[in-house]
Amino acid sequence: MNSIRSRTRWILPTLAALLSTCAIADIPSAANECVSDLLQTPPSSDFTALEGGTVVRHKPTGLEWRRCAEGMTWTGTGCSGLPGLYTWQGALLRADATSGWRLPNVKELRSIVERCGPAVNRQVFPDTPSGGFWSASPAFGVANNAWAGDARIQKRNERHVRLVRGGQ
Repeated sequence: MNSIRSRTRWILPTLAALLSTCAIADIPSAANECVSDLLQTPPSSDFTALEGGTVVRHKPTGLEWRRCAEGMTWTGTGCSGLPGLYTWQGALLRADATSGWRLPNVKELRSIVERCGPAVNRQVFPDTPSGGFWSASPAFGVANNAWAGDARIQKRNERHVRLVRGGQ
């Protein structure tokens, strides 16, 4: 009888941990957030949650993204805290100070931009602040500008940072 109890004490927490990992890995569709009849781009099914949901892998590119903007923390269901605002140089320095992560180039950043509604799939990247995200790509021909999403922005302006790893 005691051996059954000791096994049960080990099995139940293990099963609970496995079930919670599975629940985090499911990312709901954001299709209902799309305006008109536009298709969701990229769809939630293009992403796999990793590391307890703090990171997502974009299957078509193989890139892994932090789900929360820099300055925010993953809670298990969303992001909390205040997102940081950085100049372009500050964004590059922030990425350099974070082991294994980097600032995405403009093409990589555009690969996760939502075209059908809000600028980002909020099921994949919940609590995303508005105001744009820096890329590592300077705007050629305009010395003091860099790309933040689809816009050329002066490098002294402040934008948010979402880090990526892999690729390049």
